[in-house]
Amino acid sequence: MKKLLIASLFVLPLSAHALNCSTSSDAEVIQETTEIKTDVPKFLEGATITIRLADGKETTVPAEKFKVVPRAQQFIVAKTYQLNREVCSPEKNRISLLGGKGPQNDLDVSKTATKVRVESEFGAVGGVQYQRLITDEISLGIQGQTNESVLLNIGLDF
Repeated sequence: MKKLLIASLFVLPLSAHALNCSTSSDAEVIQETTEIKTDVPKFLEGATITIRLADGKETTVPAEKFKVVPRAQQFIVAKTYQLNREVCSPEKNRISLLGGKGPQNDLDVSKTATKVRVESEFGAVGGVQYQRLITDEISLGIQGQTNESVLLNIGLDF
């Protein structure tokens, strides 16, 4: 029984402590343009390119400005990078339930002419604790127990 009470001292502090997390997404679009330049071959200098349409009309353009290429086209490429950031901050309040073995409320006092005898009983003790995070690392709290004791505490979160 004694070991059970000591073990419950470490197990029972049920701490309602969670992290408050938020995720932010940033998208960045980068457009890349690749320009492919080719010099005009010597044999095409001064030449013309004639295009005959299906309706019979013809258009002529200088070979120095235009070129005839296969249907594989150049594309402008846009790359999108997405960056997700998760930021967590601790909750500011904490409530804990406590249990263990300790002195009970009353003291039994017996007096004789030559002796004073003071006895106290030990038994199960429960309690409630409230803590508030003051800064990112420091918390203050108060604790009350069933044996009518009150404790103030200061804590360091790490």
